[in-house]
Amino acid sequence: MAIVQTEALILRSYRLGETSLIVSLFTREFGLLKCVAKGARGPKSRFGASLEPGVRVSAVVYRKLSRDLQLLSKTDILEALSKLWEDPDRFAAATQVLEFLERAAYGESGDPELLDLAWETLRAMSVAPAACLELIIRGFEIQACERLGFAPELTHCLECRKPLDQGGLFHPVRGGLLCESCGGGNGSFRLSERARRTMVALSKQPVQALGGWAAERYPEVEVAKAVERFLMAHLERFQGLRASRVAESMAQYRG
Repeated sequence: MAIVQTEALILRSYRLGETSLIVSLFTREFGLLKCVAKGARGPKSRFGASLEPGVRVSAVVYRKLSRDLQLLSKTDILEALSKLWEDPDRFAAATQVLEFLERAAYGESGDPELLDLAWETLRAMSVAPAACLELIIRGFEIQACERLGFAPELTHCLECRKPLDQGGLFHPVRGGLLCESCGGGNGSFRLSERARRTMVALSKQPVQALGGWAAERYPEVEVAKAVERFLMAHLERFQGLRASRVAESMAQYRG
């Protein structure tokens, strides 16, 4: 057993027994960890508000490779974005980022750039216009896939490698676009040139910059369909984010 200290993002927590919590953390050095926080729900908890989802902390963990649940000894808050939790739309958007990390990150291998991307995304969501939250989510998902090594091919035909400049047929399972000549096959669907260019831009722009986009020109339906179908094809057990369904229900209720 080793005592380690690491920067981490709190993803979620749930009850264990009468006073404890099981906490999912995405850490800088060790990737996704699930830890027991003993006494975290007790009246004299030493953890305070540091275990709330979306809080960036410095964590001390008793880590043993042979067990699934580690022991969380201490957490100190490094940064908390209160605006995310004061607005229902921002809250729903932020929880999509956290849920994506918990589902997509496997094993105990660190990915500092992915952690930084997630935190930059949460920061952007805390100040961006509400109309831009959806495109920030999609930008994060595409860039996170690149960090995880399986981003969709959006610039060249998967089959003949011809450069694409008129959209194409998006094939989620094959992992990108095919030109008209090569065809898409079963499971493919048309992606317009506007949507293709948008997805390319989302993959390259810093997430902080996405809050300044003209959201009314964003082809939301096309991009959402392409990204979600791609994730369902390439992430194990991925059937869409629960948090995204909550956000959709909220939007319908307001409408």
